[in-house]
Amino acid sequence: MVAEDGANQLREQGVTVLRDAFVKDSLVDFRDTATRCFEVVEADNVLADRYKFNRFSHSLPLVVLMDFGCDDLMQPLSVPRLEDLFSEAMGCAWTCNLEQSWVRKKFAPMLAPASMYSEQGWHQDGALGVRLPAEPGSVLPMTELLTCWISLDACGRDSPGLEFVRGPQPGWLHYSELDDATLRQRFPPEDFWAPELQAGDGLVFLNSLVHRTYTRPEMRRNRLSVEYRIFPAR
Repeated sequence: MVAEDGANQLREQGVTVLRDAFVKDSLVDFRDTATRCFEVVEADNVLADRYKFNRFSHSLPLVVLMDFGCDDLMQPLSVPRLEDLFSEAMGCAWTCNLEQSWVRKKFAPMLAPASMYSEQGWHQDGALGVRLPAEPGSVLPMTELLTCWISLDACGRDSPGLEFVRGPQPGWLHYSELDDATLRQRFPPEDFWAPELQAGDGLVFLNSLVHRTYTRPEMRRNRLSVEYRIFPAR
């Protein structure tokens, strides 16, 4: 469920967990549709290009699922109090941009494709649409957004999840500062957090939050997820 203190957790930690918040029956349909979609684009380079399949992150624009039978892409967001959480966190009216929302497939290390695919390293979603400087030190505004991330599979134990450096950042971390060793020198161990989630769980996190794909060598299953990008309504 969407916790009453979700907005407070976002302000303090940069991320809040939504346990069992999303209707599992509808997510099963999403998962089945996403599975069919990936099977098609993985086997057909022409369709992969047409659908803007990102082979490195193994992701597709969420709107592609409409061509595979999904007629209500916004349905997972229709849960009690979720709209209020977005409004509180954004501090204004909001809109979901489906053109910037994604369905992703992440592989257990032993099942990953041999070429092109890579796990997503440490990053901040506020980098969306921003041309980052070559050298650290420049102050640039982050893109205002929230990410609502929904797992279509259990993840974080036997399949890839997400790992966070908990706590909103006051601004950019330059990409030269986002390697794992540098981050672990900069932040204490207790700030690093990789939650275990079940299908139907989700996460909402801020644009400044540092995060990446979380994997372990012993993982044996792949994971599907959807993520919605929430922007100020202007």
